[in-house]
Amino acid sequence: MPFQIVRLELSESGEVIARRPLQPVFELRDDASALAEFDAGRCEGECGYDAERDCWWARDSQGRTFRFVVEQAEVEGDIAA
Repeated sequence: MPFQIVRLELSESGEVIARRPLQPVFELRDDASALAEFDAGRCEGECGYDAERDCWWARDSQGRTFRFVVEQAEVEGDIAA
């Protein structure tokens, strides 16, 4: 199955308030993880790796907190055999 990065925006209390799947979809989890790290670094604030949740996190210049999580992507349509 392919993988995608999902950007989660967190409230001040740490609850997920927005979920946005990002493009593109990756064949390899390692490729998606590398881009998740890159996306976290582009937030113009602090960022790092959360080993407990296996994701990257970031704070932007406006104080918003995000997680960049790699998940298996849902495949639309039928796959011909």
